[in-house]
Amino acid sequence: MIRRRLLPMVLALLLCFLSILILGPLSQWWVSSYIKPGVIETASENLIPSLFGGTLLQSMALKDPHVVPMYGSSEFGHGGPYNPTKLFAGRPTGWTPYLVGHAGSLDLIQALYAGAQNLKGKKIVLSLSAQWFGGNGISQNTFAANFSALQAYKLIFNPTLTRQTKTSLARRLIQFDEVKKFYPILDGLLKYYGQRDIGSNIMEFVYWPAARVEMSALEIQDAVKTYQVIHHLPAKEIAKNSSGSIQKVLPAWSKMLQKASADVQKNETNNPFGIGNKFYQQKIKNPQKFKNSSRKSHFYPSPEYSDLNLLMKVLKDEGADPIFLIQPVNGPWYDFTGFPKEQRQKYYNQVREMADHYRFSLADFSTHEYDKYLMDDPSHPSEKGWVEFDETLDQFVHQKP
Repeated sequence: MIRRRLLPMVLALLLCFLSILILGPLSQWWVSSYIKPGVIETASENLIPSLFGGTLLQSMALKDPHVVPMYGSSEFGHGGPYNPTKLFAGRPTGWTPYLVGHAGSLDLIQALYAGAQNLKGKKIVLSLSAQWFGGNGISQNTFAANFSALQAYKLIFNPTLTRQTKTSLARRLIQFDEVKKFYPILDGLLKYYGQRDIGSNIMEFVYWPAARVEMSALEIQDAVKTYQVIHHLPAKEIAKNSSGSIQKVLPAWSKMLQKASADVQKNETNNPFGIGNKFYQQKIKNPQKFKNSSRKSHFYPSPEYSDLNLLMKVLKDEGADPIFLIQPVNGPWYDFTGFPKEQRQKYYNQVREMADHYRFSLADFSTHEYDKYLMDDPSHPSEKGWVEFDETLDQFVHQKP
C-alpha cells in the first residue's frame, strides 16, 4: 500500500520539478518576443531599478552588437542632455549605451551584473566612484537593497567562469544576512560550493536540484516583472528610440564641451567649490561646519578593492573587453574638508595597478580634480564632465579589441 502511494507522489514531485525547470526559460523566451526595437534604449533612459536585479532585458541588450552595457551608480542620474543615454540616443556614432545601476551598485553588485551574463568579446563600461572605497566595504543594508538571487544563481551556473572565481564569490556572498535569511537554498549551495572535502561535495549535489528549481522560479518572476515594465513604457519614447527613427548628427566634441561648460558656469555662482547652486543651498548652506571634517578619512585600505578584484576576475574569465572609468572627486571641496590628497592618490594608483594587472582599458580622469565646471557636487560629474567622459568612451567603443 505504501509503495503504491509513494510512486505517484515521487512522479508528481518529479513532474513539478521538471515543469518549473521548463517554465523558467520558456517564460523568458516568451517575454523576449515582446522586446521590440526602441524598448531597450527607453528602459535604459528611464533607469528603472526594478530591472537591475533581473537578467532578461540585459541579455537581450547584449545580443545587439551596437549596444554597449554600462555599469555604474548614482552618476547615471547626472549630465542632463549629455548623459550617455541621451547624447547617444539614435546611435549617432553607431552605438547606444544600456545603463545598469543606481546608488548602491558597488563593485560586488556589478560583479553579479556581469557574472550573470555572457560577455565574451563584448565591450563594456564600468564606472567607479571613489566614495565606495571610503568605509568598510559595501554595507549589509546597501547589499540587501541591490542584491539579486537570480543573478547569483546565474553566476554560479555560468560555465564561462572558472570554479575558482565562483568559489571566491560564493565565500563573499554568504557573508551577507540577506542571503542567509531569505535564500536558504542559495546560502546552502554557496556554503558548500567549491569545497574539496567529500562531505561538501555531497551537500553541493544535494542542494543542486532545489537550486535549479528556485532559479527557474526566479526567472519566471523576472519575466513577469520585465513584461509589466516594458508594457508601461511610453509608446512615443519607444517609437523615437527605434532603430533608424532618429536622424541625429552630433556637433563637434569641442563645441559640445564649450556649450556644456557655459551652461554649468551659469549654475555655479553661489560658492567657490564648483558645486551647483541648488545642491549647495540645500545640502551645504553653512560650509564652515564641513571645514576639515574629513581629515581622518581614507580611501585606502578598503575591503572594496577585494570586491573590485572579484569583478575584474569575472570580466577576465568571460573574455569581456572592458574599460574602467575613474571619476575624479571635487578637488576644491575635498581640500576644504581636509580629505588627505595622498589618500585620494592611493585610490587612483591602486585602481590603475589593478586594471594594468588584468590588462584592462582605463578612462582615467584622476588628474582632473581641479578642472572648472567638471563636477555637479562633491562627487558627481556635471554636464561638462559627462561630455568629456562620453568622448573618451566613444573612442573606446570604436577601437578594435
